[in-house]
Amino acid sequence: MSSPSTAKTATSAPQYMKRYFWRLSGFMLAYMGALVGGLSLAKTGISTEVAVLLALVTAAPIIGVFWAIFRLIAECDDEYQRLLLVKQTLLGTALTLVLATVWQFLKVYDVLASGPEWIGAIWFAMWGIGGAIVRRRA
Repeated sequence: MSSPSTAKTATSAPQYMKRYFWRLSGFMLAYMGALVGGLSLAKTGISTEVAVLLALVTAAPIIGVFWAIFRLIAECDDEYQRLLLVKQTLLGTALTLVLATVWQFLKVYDVLASGPEWIGAIWFAMWGIGGAIVRRRA
């Protein structure tokens, strides 16, 4: 019988999930810092060039989160879990595209004044919903 300190527990996360957690945490902290700092600076009045730079700096950590998700899929050493992650990603992407398509046609027919904004945030929400659907059906 193994001792409690050496036995692997059911709550122990796989290494690929631990790496994902740290990547995600780092990118989200960077995003919060860039967003708060950038918006604070923008309130003081900035040039268009600085605004573009701030937009790119703020977008970079979100792009990093997308990278972290794709690294999670690549590093997942459990084929079944990888399949579920791929299905989740495809479903989240499909749901986002459905929403963006309907939203754009509502704009074309003057039902709405503008089209989809914050599409990255919408994708993250759809990715989460996709995960719930995929895992419920698994």
